[in-house]
Amino acid sequence: MKKKIIKIIALSFLNVILLIIVISLCVLYGRLSSMMSIKKKGNNLYTMNYKENYHLDKALKAGLKDEDSLFNFICDEMFFGYKVKTNISQYGCSAFKSENASGDEIVGRNFDLKGKGTLCVYTNPKGGYKSISTVSMDMVAVGGTNKISPKSFLGRAALLCSPYICVDGMNEKGLSASLLDMISGETHMDTGKPDLIVTLAIRLLMDKASTVDEAIDLLKQYDIQTAHGWTQHIFLADASGKSVIVEWHRNEITVVDYNICTNFWMSGPSFDGTYANRCRRFDYIEEYLNNHSTVSLEEAMEALEGSSQSNTVWSVMYNLNNFTADYAVSRDYDEIYHINPKGSHEGLLLRFVIIVLILGIGGITYLTIRLIRKKKIIEEIEE
Repeated sequence: MKKKIIKIIALSFLNVILLIIVISLCVLYGRLSSMMSIKKKGNNLYTMNYKENYHLDKALKAGLKDEDSLFNFICDEMFFGYKVKTNISQYGCSAFKSENASGDEIVGRNFDLKGKGTLCVYTNPKGGYKSISTVSMDMVAVGGTNKISPKSFLGRAALLCSPYICVDGMNEKGLSASLLDMISGETHMDTGKPDLIVTLAIRLLMDKASTVDEAIDLLKQYDIQTAHGWTQHIFLADASGKSVIVEWHRNEITVVDYNICTNFWMSGPSFDGTYANRCRRFDYIEEYLNNHSTVSLEEAMEALEGSSQSNTVWSVMYNLNNFTADYAVSRDYDEIYHINPKGSHEGLLLRFVIIVLILGIGGITYLTIRLIRKKKIIEEIEE
């Protein structure tokens, strides 16, 4: 009799443990499947299929004015208040828009930063557009020379920040946005509109805008706040062929129609009226495009290589008409990685595990009930 009681207690305890595990997996499903989806694509290049709800609408209402408030928000939403280490510094970049021989609009982009480690993030938010965006893993002290590997649990967990720290990307509608630093102090608009930190603006545009005009209209609804000691401008392009640079001066938004952007003001009081001889990389790209009415993938990469710097982390070509991206990482232009976003199966594996655990709970419950019934029968016979 005592053995049956011990068995019943043990099975009941095991059932409780399994139930806690199942509930935890259900609650953390999006986070865990996103973490499991991280794969190494090539040298210093990883991909991620993001499945968690990153609460963009809540972030937009939070009035995030700087990177500290942004990362505090991320840590509260994703890590239950646990603080993630950050490592953000100034980046010098280049971007351009052209078209290939098939008539597809393409965007080329170099990201230059002291660090290594590139993450291509695929997101498919409810009520928003699918997008491919790029993140420097060094911004959250993961990969490259950092001690935390993107394959480790801590590295995978830290990369849950990714949707909020993208610096360039393209969505399924063919809108591309790239963030570029300028050697100028931070911009902090104050017109009474909701605040929007500029890194979060990239996520907003990827999720909510389908054209350059829609992107500009969205940006006009906010007071833009730039970060890490510098100001930034945004290079926008869409599948219609339109491309602009968006800048902010004295609480005013300025839009410049042009197809090349690097790291100097292209409007406002600091602009002297000419683009020539302001930046070697700008001049190189402009001359290259003037000599090539259309550019193939190889030619786009040649233009990016010619305008790269010793600290170029990645070069990417976004095709705005077929929603694909091609990467060269760490200035290795002999190895190009093609990204055609598709759903991964990590979520299916996690669902399978949850189903198995639920079946296990059902089986244990059945055994427990049988033992209890046997115990009652034995007690009735003994009486």
